[in-house]
Amino acid sequence: MPINEERKFKMKTIISIILLVALSASANAQHCEWDNTYAIILDVRDSLTNEIITDLDIILTDSTEKPYTSDWNLKNYTDYSIYQKTDTLKFGLNVNHGDSANTYTVPIAIDNYMLFVYGNNYPNFYKSGFFEGGNDKIKIQDKSGRYESITIDEFRIVHLCTNNQIWRNKKILKKASTTVKLKKRIAK
Repeated sequence: MPINEERKFKMKTIISIILLVALSASANAQHCEWDNTYAIILDVRDSLTNEIITDLDIILTDSTEKPYTSDWNLKNYTDYSIYQKTDTLKFGLNVNHGDSANTYTVPIAIDNYMLFVYGNNYPNFYKSGFFEGGNDKIKIQDKSGRYESITIDEFRIVHLCTNNQIWRNKKILKKASTTVKLKKRIAK
């Protein structure tokens, strides 16, 4: 009988070790939900008041200002506030809708315009220098005509994995985003 008890103890120990190793490996293999997600973040403000400007139409374009389109973007539309149900690579305003809304807010860069970019929705994603935007441009137009339309050709693309410091440090987030100041149209 003592041999059976000793054998049971060894089996329990071996099984416990195997479970511990398996759980440890599983925990280390998990990735953050933002792995392989990149974004262009724009902080668009009034040039005089520094207030956030809403209701803008912002589109990622090639060097000739032709909008990029992606069927993948349209098919993979989600309920994040920054997504727009279109195949055009359009930025959305990341607004905090609170708990009652049917849309989700990206938990960083609140009140900034964002566009998620991937290898399968942005043709220049894998080209060298893409973290600085390459030769591509961003067209910004005010839907209501209050501000002048502009095109910018300098922007950054940031990796959103939660081990990136942009999640914990607002100064680093500010450096990762592109600030744009729009001038109001002069009334005629």
